[in-house]
Amino acid sequence: MTEKIDKYKVQAALVRSFFDAFSHGVIESQVEDRKEKTTPQSVKKLMLEHYEHIAPAFFDTMFFPLAAMNYKYEDIAALAREAQQRGDDMMALVRTACGNEAYYNAMVEEYKRNFSMLLAGKYLSNADHLEGYVRKAKEETEASVDSDRAIELTVRVVMFAYVRGLRQTGESARFDRSVHLGQVHPLRGATLFRLMLDAMNILLLDEAVDFADAEAADLASLFLKVCQTQHNFTVMTNEMDRTYSELMKE
Repeated sequence: MTEKIDKYKVQAALVRSFFDAFSHGVIESQVEDRKEKTTPQSVKKLMLEHYEHIAPAFFDTMFFPLAAMNYKYEDIAALAREAQQRGDDMMALVRTACGNEAYYNAMVEEYKRNFSMLLAGKYLSNADHLEGYVRKAKEETEASVDSDRAIELTVRVVMFAYVRGLRQTGESARFDRSVHLGQVHPLRGATLFRLMLDAMNILLLDEAVDFADAEAADLASLFLKVCQTQHNFTVMTNEMDRTYSELMKE
């Protein structure tokens, strides 16, 4: 029997993972000097240069994961068609995907929080994210997402957002299989794995894990640490493989 994760926590993790992965994709594709990749000056400059691209990338990446938290998979395509027939714009579609006004407003707050940090040249740390993400109001009914689905949606967001960031300069997202975690290893594997570690940390735990010794530690052990169980680890790696296959078809 799989566990449940609070829906606000899942939604906040998805939004944070999008901004983290997309911005790193942009930076990886445009900044050669490793030391310059995450300086405040580089982050701020590139986010300002790609300001107009972020909202469309967010919609393309996030519509399905947000909708999948609130609707059955088989109903999402019909939901999108009905919204398009009404002439809904991009944000109206996202509002529909969020399920209700409370979750939509929470999503907007998380969007603003993450985007504002990047425009200031900073990244929201795991600890700050976990401390400050929007929680449910006292009068709201408790709602949750199956943990397997939450992991799968988060993996999808990280990988699609990262590739869409890489492609902002027209660069194709190339992959090889020389190093494996599950079966997937993109050319910039170190960055993707770090993004995935952070994403699993904020999704599955309530406090930030110290990755200071990450380079010296076994990668699988680090993932087991944030995934908590072998089952969660397997769900994550299986979804990485599936998403990899989907990206290769684009």
